Amino acid sequence: MGISGKPDQLLDIPTVKRDRVTVLKRFSGGGTVVLDPSSLWTTFIGRTAHFPDVESYPTSIMRWSADAIFGPSFRCMNASTSSSDTPEFQLRENDYVLGPRKMGGNAQSIIKGGWLHHTSFLWDYDQRNMEYLSLPSKRPDYRGDRSHDEFLVKLNQYYGTDSDVFFDCLRTTCEQSFDVAEVSVAEAMEVVDGLGGMQQWFEKSRTRIVAPDDM
Repeated sequence: MGISGKPDQLLDIPTVKRDRVTVLKRFSGGGTVVLDPSSLWTTFIGRTAHFPDVESYPTSIMRWSADAIFGPSFRCMNASTSSSDTPEFQLRENDYVLGPRKMGGNAQSIIKGGWLHHTSFLWDYDQRNMEYLSLPSKRPDYRGDRSHDEFLVKLNQYYGTDSDVFFDCLRTTCEQSFDVAEVSVAEAMEVVDGLGGMQQWFEKSRTRIVAPDDM
């Protein structure tokens, strides 16, 4: 859930408790997403001094990400598929969509001098897991009253089972705008450890596990 999310408005609490689902309230804004091993995560961390044409507001950050990063990445993916009926990637009411269906969740955290924009893309998902979410009272006009199953799209329906094509195209797109250095998880964790470790970060972070009694 986003930092201001309320469990009683966003979750089917009896189902969540029955299945002992771990619920996190993350440090960024945005809505509620279900994550599993098929989710694809991306994060961009920007300093405002490095992005003078991107205003530090969610709409501006979303537009930059769609125009400069994910739009070209999905055009690259479309070129790699043999299907001729793959819908075009679009930014619609602050959602990334293929045709009329949403492909993932977005959120931002904005501070003085910088911002973070992260996305969880739905490469695949177990439809039963969407039962943990209630229909939010605040939703985009294009969604209407569609259920999660009718509203969401699995990217593997258009791009196959191998999600490497997503990251390959994303890397190619990023290399056109940035100096890209690829690092391993082990190398990244060395940096984290040098800053005090994950536990210290978690203790200082606004990200928290939501206890069942707090739902």
